[in-house]
This record gives sequence, C-alpha cells and structure tokens, in this order.
Amino acid sequence: MFGTWKKPLAAAAVTCAVLAAVSLSSPRQLFAQVRAALVQDIDEPARGAFQAQVNLSLSGVSGTGISIPAGKRLVIDYVTVAGSGPSSGTQPYVDFYTTIGGGASTSYQLILTQSPLAPQQFQNSGQVTIYGDTVFVSLAYAGNVPFFLNATVTISGHLVSIP
Repeated sequence: MFGTWKKPLAAAAVTCAVLAAVSLSSPRQLFAQVRAALVQDIDEPARGAFQAQVNLSLSGVSGTGISIPAGKRLVIDYVTVAGSGPSSGTQPYVDFYTTIGGGASTSYQLILTQSPLAPQQFQNSGQVTIYGDTVFVSLAYAGNVPFFLNATVTISGHLVSIP
C-alpha cells in the first residue's frame, strides 16, 4: 500500500518545482520589459532625421514650401542662413510660415546679421523649436528696396507622427 504513492508524489513534487521555477523567472523578465517600455521616448519610433536646404533670391525664388511626408510633423531644431545683399539701407530677414492641424498660419522671423568684415554678407544660425505640418520659407527685407538679395537657408530637425 505504501509503495504506490511514492512515484505520483515524486512526479507532483517535480511538477511543482518546475512550475515554481518558471513562475519566479518569467515575472522578472516580464517586469524588466514593462519597466523598459515605461522609460522609452514615445516619439522614438516615429523620429526621423530631417534636413533641407533652400536657395532664395529676390530675382528668382523668394519663397518656397518645404516638403513634409504625409502623416508627419516637422520639428525644426536648428537653422542656418547665409546671404548677401546691399551693405547699407536694407535689413534682410527670413520668415518661416507654419501651420499645425490645418489651423491658422504662424510666422517666425530670423533677422540676418551683417558681417563686420564683409559688409555685403549676412548670416544667422542657432537653435530654434518650430513645429509645422506645413512649412513655407521666405526671404524678406526692411528699408530700401535692394538691387540684389539672396540667401541659403539650411534647416535641420526631425519628423514625428501626427497624433
């Protein structure tokens, strides 16, 4: 009578030991995955580096749109402008017109600084944070009508998915 219960009891003990080992290891792995998911940047899967360069001129193209892929929003992080124009009487600048979600257009303006060594050269560069589902870049001026004015605008940023 006592000989028949040893094998089933041993099998049950082994099964319990295996289940206990699995239950102790799986939650740790699962918790590690959950913890990693909690600290991830939610935009990370949608991020894509973006860079564009446009050449603007009063005698040619004075404004142009930036092509943004469908379903994405452009976040402009850095802008560099190098241009040339009259050495006096005119202040050149670059305008950015953006829209988000089909709403009203918003403008951002970068005033170009004249070079002290080459008075017909202007520049500006720096970090910005400009969001846009559509972006239009335009060359403009204040003061006297310039007989020449041109600029190269380099835009760096990233794309995110539109929520």
